[in-house]
Amino acid sequence: MKRSADDIEEELRRFDGLVDDQTIVISDTSDDEQACLPYPEGTVKLTRMRGEPANGDSVTLRDVLQPAELRKALVTSFVVDMEWLLAHIREGTKLVVVKSYDPQSEPPGVQQTRGGQLTIVHPKFGRTRYPVMHSKVMLLFYPTYVRFVASSANLIDVDWSELQNMVFMQDMPLNTNRTFAETVFGTMLGQALRDLSVPEPVVEQLRHVDMSQVAVRVVTSVPSLRGGARAHAQAYGLARLAQVARELGRMDPAGTEVYCYGSSLGPLTTQYLWDFYSSALGLGPSATAGAPRMKIGFHTDAQGAANKFGETARQCIKCRVDLARDAGFPRAALHVVEAAVARTLVHAKVVMVRTGAQHERGWVYVGSHNFTSGAWGRLNRARTGLAYVNNYEFGVVLPNVRFESVFGRDTVSWQGGRIPLPFRLKWTAYTDSDTPCST
Repeated sequence: MKRSADDIEEELRRFDGLVDDQTIVISDTSDDEQACLPYPEGTVKLTRMRGEPANGDSVTLRDVLQPAELRKALVTSFVVDMEWLLAHIREGTKLVVVKSYDPQSEPPGVQQTRGGQLTIVHPKFGRTRYPVMHSKVMLLFYPTYVRFVASSANLIDVDWSELQNMVFMQDMPLNTNRTFAETVFGTMLGQALRDLSVPEPVVEQLRHVDMSQVAVRVVTSVPSLRGGARAHAQAYGLARLAQVARELGRMDPAGTEVYCYGSSLGPLTTQYLWDFYSSALGLGPSATAGAPRMKIGFHTDAQGAANKFGETARQCIKCRVDLARDAGFPRAALHVVEAAVARTLVHAKVVMVRTGAQHERGWVYVGSHNFTSGAWGRLNRARTGLAYVNNYEFGVVLPNVRFESVFGRDTVSWQGGRIPLPFRLKWTAYTDSDTPCST
């Protein structure tokens, strides 16, 4: 039965907790309550590969969702296996799913099924030629806290069991009887959700969440031709990355290296590498002779063929066969990446900026942005600070990261905890015989 706009609004009000008998009202946030949160300061995990033992560095989707305690959830994903996802959600849990779709055959907007328990959101694309909603973010509501999740994993089995993905999680106190002070993180998160057409009653829940302990910076992309994106285009893609880099402190190009990894590789030029490098260091658009100090990690065709999970995993690592053969492609920047788990493929999207005498400090980006101009955008040189972007993307920058070698083992740490990486830190340049993995 088709539900009216009034019916949908009422169900979304229930998600907001205004008339939800599952909502538990608690007192003001205390130090004890903060200490009871599983991840009060934020943490990075890897998706657990099938056949690998459980350990403190890896999680399953069930670990992330904690379905027995979950009351409401907002999730976004490029690809969604709805049957698989719902198998991880307890009956009666309210669920909002923002997903990509084909605007030629499906309309934008909000639809509801399962008696109002499931809300499907198709964000607006405008006149984008290749519409892609690629963001992978979650807000998970429990009785006394909200879990914020930013990851590189789609909501399908292969991404959580056969490919190595990264997941950032942070738990924040929830008090439906109080409105907390606004934070920069909260403002950026709210704007990102509105850009994705998330209904306002869901976004309004953020005012009851204490985000004062969140240290990560939000980096999003929104299709530039979507009408609402034009008002604050400086907040997206490379332009936003440059903002964050400036906030963290501009870096000296003479002693700074940038490492980029993604599971999809698009057309690249040396000029684009300079634009990305300059943005990541918090500098303006620039280029000098030669190439910037950048390493682009990407699996080779041989690694794709040798992976132990076969074609289902390999088809998720994408590069057009002809790209690396193009005369203008900066092939010298390509580097072979060895997955931390032997004979597997990395689907994570990572940027690491390392500076200092030993490249011992910097920051790390984790999220949905592949190393493509569709994801990060192309800088508008006529209007400094703006970027033309094709996709919806979402990620976070972890500031003040330390890179060390402890007893010969590379270690990356943040806020006193270790950041497990899906690959080894020693990347080797492509040889003449290496070709990017393609499907």
